[in-house]
Amino acid sequence: MTKPAQLSANQSREAERCTRSAVAERLGPGGTVAVSAAHAPAEQSALAVRYADMCRAIAECHRIDEVKEIRDKVLALEVYSSQAKNTDAERQACEIRLRAERRAGVLLKELAEAEMRASGPGQRAAGPGRGKASSHATLLDMGVTRDQSSKWQKLARIPEEDFEAALRSPEKKPTTAALIREIRDPAASAVARLPDDSLWLWGRLRDFERDEYVSKDPHAVFDAMTDTMQADVRRIAPTAIAFLSAMIEGADDEA
Repeated sequence: MTKPAQLSANQSREAERCTRSAVAERLGPGGTVAVSAAHAPAEQSALAVRYADMCRAIAECHRIDEVKEIRDKVLALEVYSSQAKNTDAERQACEIRLRAERRAGVLLKELAEAEMRASGPGQRAAGPGRGKASSHATLLDMGVTRDQSSKWQKLARIPEEDFEAALRSPEKKPTTAALIREIRDPAASAVARLPDDSLWLWGRLRDFERDEYVSKDPHAVFDAMTDTMQADVRRIAPTAIAFLSAMIEGADDEA
């Protein structure tokens, strides 16, 4: 069967190494059916159950080779779902794969940090070349390429909230490269397009929240001010309240 155009050569080769029976073994009874089934409610419900199970299994993995195995088998499921034009199954398999890649990245980072602590600064300085060779051998033992290690560790650096938001985005199916590119600096692209006054106001409101003014006694804060400061607050506060209220009401009306 011809591979879909959107699949890379590496993805195709990895998928071919993963058999349908291996996918079914990892996903449980009915795993293969979910690939080619239409959108029957019972089958979609079963797929959702397996999705939750796989997410839990990935989160509980503490061995890189184990999470890599899950990732490879789910990649096969993703490929088969794409070929069967089962977009729901393909999307869920894609999300599971990305979770596995991110978990592998977390474990790879932890492994690298542990090796650095164990070797000590003297040994690191004495043989950086040997360290790189040893690291490469370890990756090969786990079936992980240097490129995969680099990309997965970049996924691991994405804040969890931003990672989850990207997975839930309805606009397009997430990919490893897109997640790394778009969330390398979560606010960078959005901030670059914002007007200065919007950025300033957003920053002041975040400061208000971060400094926990909501939990402070407003009377005590006001009483600690000088007469001039209190006069300014009395003058500015009503205008600020009206402005914020109008801003929120306008946004609600547009929605």
